[in-house]
Amino acid sequence: MEGRAFRGKSKLMFALIPLFLVACGGDDSDIATVRLTNDFNNAEMDFQPPWTICESSYLDTEFGLVGIGETSSEMEVVPGLDYVLMVAAWDDPTCSPENCLPIASKSEEEVVPGQTRTIAINLPNHQGPCPPEGVAPIPQAQYERILELWPAYGFKPYDNRTENPQCSE
Repeated sequence: MEGRAFRGKSKLMFALIPLFLVACGGDDSDIATVRLTNDFNNAEMDFQPPWTICESSYLDTEFGLVGIGETSSEMEVVPGLDYVLMVAAWDDPTCSPENCLPIASKSEEEVVPGQTRTIAINLPNHQGPCPPEGVAPIPQAQYERILELWPAYGFKPYDNRTENPQCSE
């Protein structure tokens, strides 16, 4: 009788092992898959600014360059809530620093474990240091993060952000 009880308990233990592995992060459900789309050429918008996304980062994962109308490669990220941080060049697919500005998504974007998502960045979904009317100014926290990620661009400090060369054009 005790032998049957032990076998029953051992079957239960083996049945529970997959649950323990999932709970302890033993599978891929604790990641999300994300792509970024440069949607600045969206024909449904009244204006299509010619922004090339030269650098991009989301949830501490770098996505790199995303040309107008293009979509980045899929990247695995730790799920969470964050802004898409970018350096974008106005009408310059070569991304010359003098044509670049730090920009970010207007809203925090969220991904959950196991999700596959494409985040589109376009005119109403971005903010920058010297925005035209109707575009939100970039908050200092996002601006400072961009300066830390890509110091080589030499962007002005936040208090002088409208003095970046691209702002005066």
